[in-house]
Amino acid sequence: MTENFNAHPAQIELARIFSSDYLLGPPLSEQSVRLVCHLFTPEEAEVARHLPFYYPRKAEKIAKRANRKVEEIAPILEKMSEKRVILKLRNGYALIPLIPGIFEYSLWSGKDTEWHREFARQINALYATGYARKYNKQGKVPAIRIIPVQSIVPVKSQVVDEALFSELLKHHTDFGVLNVCQCRQAAHFSGKDCKRSSPEDGCLLFGSFATGAIKRGDARRVSRSEMESIAKERWEKKLVFWSSNVNPRNPNAICTCCDCCCHLLESVNRFGGKTSLSQPRFKVQYDSSVCTDCGLCVKACNTYAHTLFEKRHRFDQAKCIGCGVCVQECKGKALKLVENPEYARPYPSYKSLLLKVIIFMTWARLKMKFQH
Repeated sequence: MTENFNAHPAQIELARIFSSDYLLGPPLSEQSVRLVCHLFTPEEAEVARHLPFYYPRKAEKIAKRANRKVEEIAPILEKMSEKRVILKLRNGYALIPLIPGIFEYSLWSGKDTEWHREFARQINALYATGYARKYNKQGKVPAIRIIPVQSIVPVKSQVVDEALFSELLKHHTDFGVLNVCQCRQAAHFSGKDCKRSSPEDGCLLFGSFATGAIKRGDARRVSRSEMESIAKERWEKKLVFWSSNVNPRNPNAICTCCDCCCHLLESVNRFGGKTSLSQPRFKVQYDSSVCTDCGLCVKACNTYAHTLFEKRHRFDQAKCIGCGVCVQECKGKALKLVENPEYARPYPSYKSLLLKVIIFMTWARLKMKFQH
C-alpha cells in the first residue's frame, strides 16, 4: 500500500481504524487509505488514531493516550477540527465515521474548494463499492423513519400523529435550513447534478439542531411559516423526507432526498438498506381498476416501486417506503395511503435509540466473530 501512493504507516493504521464495525466503515483497501491520506496528513493521522469513537475526550487525555505532550497535539487537534475531519465539542475531541459522519460534517458549510471536491469524488466512489451491504445484512435497526407527504395523509390521521411533519413544527420554536444538501453537493462536485433539486436545498433542522448549526454558520434561520412553505416546495419537487426515528419532541433533522444523489436511497435501492428504516406509518394501496397507466407515479417514485411494462403500470409493494410522493402525483386516484398495521412508534429519545444501536452492533460483531 505505501509503495503505491506513499501512505504513511499512521495513515494506514487510521484507515484500519475507520474500517471498524463500530464506525460502519469500509474494509481496509487502497481506496480507503487514499481517502484517509486526503483527509489527514501523516502528522494528523498520528494523533487521530488515538482519538476515542464518538464520545469526546479532552486534549489532555488524548495526549496521555498518544504518549505526547498536550502542547504538541493541541494545535493538531484544532487544525483537524477546523477541517471538520474530527468532531469537536465543548468537552473535547472524537473520531466519527467516514459516512455518516465526516461526509456530512465537512460539506454542510457549503464551502467549494478543490479539497472539498476531491473529498466528494473519493467518498462517493468508495460508497459506490457497496460495502454498506455488509451492515445491511446483519439485521434490522429501525433508526430512520419516513415522513409522508402531509397533504395526502388520511384526514382521520392528521389530528395528532407523531409520524407527521406538523408534529415537528408544533413541538419546536427554532428552525433552520442547512446551507447545502451534502449528497447533492457531493454529486455536483463529482460532475453529476441532481435531476430533482439543487445542492442549496439543505436538510431541515428543528430545535437545538437548528440553533447549533446556525451558530456554526452551517445553516440559516427560518420562521415556522417559512419552514412550512419550504416543506411544501420540497414535496412538489418529489423528494423523500426522512429523519431519525425518535419522538418529535426531540430535536431532529429532516433530509429531503432524491434517488440520483442521496446515499440513503442508494443504499435502499442498491444495497438492501431498508433494514435501517422503521415500518412506515402508512403504506401505498394500489387500485388497478382505476389506473390510467399514465406513468406519472413512475417518474415521481424514488425507490422504483412503480414501473411501466408494455405501457401497463406495475407496483412492487416490497420496494415502497411509504413516502407518499407517488400518491401526490396520481391524477386518477389509483393510489392512496392506508394505515400500516406493522407501524411501531418512534423511540422516546436518542438515548433509547442509541442503546438499541449499540446492542445490535455488539451482537452483530459477536456473531461475525463466531462465524469465522
